[in-house]
Amino acid sequence: MLRRVLALIFLAACGLLFAFSHFQSQAKPEAEASSRHRPKLIVVLIIDQFPYKYLARFRPYFVEGGFDLLLGGANFVDCRYDDAITATCPGHAALATGAYPSTNGIIGNEWYDRQQHKMVNCVEDDSTRLLGGTEGPGRSPTRLIGDTFSDELRLATNFQSRVVSISLKDRGAIMPGGHLANAAYWYDVATGHFVTSTYYMQTLPAWVERFNAQNPAAAYCGKPWQALPVTPGGNGKLLKQFASGSNEPCPSRRFLEWLNDTPYMSEIQLNFARQAIQEEHLGSGPATDLLAISLSENDHIGHQFGPYSQEVADMTLRTDRDLAAFFKDLDQSVGLNNVWITLSADHGVAPSPRFIEEHHLGAGRADQSAITIAVNQALMSEFGPGNWVKGAPEFQIYLNRAALTKQGASLGQAEYTAAQAAANLPQVAAAFTRSQIMTGNLPDTPVARKVANSFNPQRSGDVYFVLEPYALPIQTETGSTHGSPWSYDAQVPLIFWGSAFKPGVYVDPAQPTDLPATLAAAMGIGQPSGSQGKPLAKAID
Repeated sequence: MLRRVLALIFLAACGLLFAFSHFQSQAKPEAEASSRHRPKLIVVLIIDQFPYKYLARFRPYFVEGGFDLLLGGANFVDCRYDDAITATCPGHAALATGAYPSTNGIIGNEWYDRQQHKMVNCVEDDSTRLLGGTEGPGRSPTRLIGDTFSDELRLATNFQSRVVSISLKDRGAIMPGGHLANAAYWYDVATGHFVTSTYYMQTLPAWVERFNAQNPAAAYCGKPWQALPVTPGGNGKLLKQFASGSNEPCPSRRFLEWLNDTPYMSEIQLNFARQAIQEEHLGSGPATDLLAISLSENDHIGHQFGPYSQEVADMTLRTDRDLAAFFKDLDQSVGLNNVWITLSADHGVAPSPRFIEEHHLGAGRADQSAITIAVNQALMSEFGPGNWVKGAPEFQIYLNRAALTKQGASLGQAEYTAAQAAANLPQVAAAFTRSQIMTGNLPDTPVARKVANSFNPQRSGDVYFVLEPYALPIQTETGSTHGSPWSYDAQVPLIFWGSAFKPGVYVDPAQPTDLPATLAAAMGIGQPSGSQGKPLAKAID
């Protein structure tokens, strides 16, 4: 009997030992697979003013390894912003936080601050100062409410992940970097240097000082902007050339301003990014690092010449070739098999007023000052003489609340009067009051939903208006702008490239706010605090 009991105990022990060893053999490969699944480096690529249609329109002219490389990833062709203000700061903030201005607070590039009684920039911060550039207040993400994907990455790895964000624009660098970035760098046109703020560090790193000291703009002195031979409508013609004055040194301040509106700035920016990868050891640490690159030059040129110009065509093809060279170098330094890349844009762009008028698409131009005048006149008719409008940045109207209180006037009635005055103008598609938005008393329309997503109670104005499609609030005929909820401004690329993502063309509706949620799901970390986006599960391998 004792022998049988001992035999049973022995068999049970053997069974447990086998089960444990089997569990270990299964768990170890799974853990290794999870480790291999995570990249060494995530590159978040944002192109300023880059509608999705550019990828389709110019694809026959792309080279191997640039946009074509990314288009071989998970390509969401129906990605659109679901807010009403398609501008640089709100777009970058949405891509970083996965949330719209109603949640992240970035309602525009600037807005009227009722407490300070002045216009404020989305990244200005008087408590900091610039490093490496002209004198002036510093910049920081202090106005951004909630955290970003890059912040979550840093938190998830106990701050072992390094985050570096680079742009020509301060807001293009600061928003993707989030609150916890190791560094954010942007370009100072006055000096031709990359700069940062004391929010991130107290002195510029030695490698940045060396890069600036090499005077990167000098390499382009005497070099004209000539279209590539394959550029549609360009055919190698001279597009722009700097006319130097007698005895004018190069690069002068005037030359730096000229250079700032050429494709050569993207080359300079990507060269700086290459240096950052090397000097900051991105992709070689104990945890996944992140490099955010916001290419700003497309926006500069698009505003000047419009999306159907030979200049924009050449800019797009040069961006393609610049990226092909950058990805090739990235393959050598980190290995593309160790890298995930995402591509999106902060907004699209409308055709130029001349193009709109020639093709009978709409009014072309809208006189935005006429809206402010009409609103003030309506309020004077109701409440008497006075300056009833405190500010009108972008598509919002801030009423003079102090004057209304002094007059004993109802703010709600003033909002209604102002909205009616704006809506009665032929160039205005709709106008909504603050009270409407805050109580949810909005029509069930896509435009009203987008306006609600753009409204932040602490920062937004008292009236929000939307211009008719193809009515642009600019004076020039050949340039262009953006900022509307219409698809030409709202539809942008959304591409995920790398080992974690299933290649293919996806027609499922998506939003730029899905980008951080998808990256978070693929990494197995938490989503940003205010995330409204969803993981695009079909694309995750």
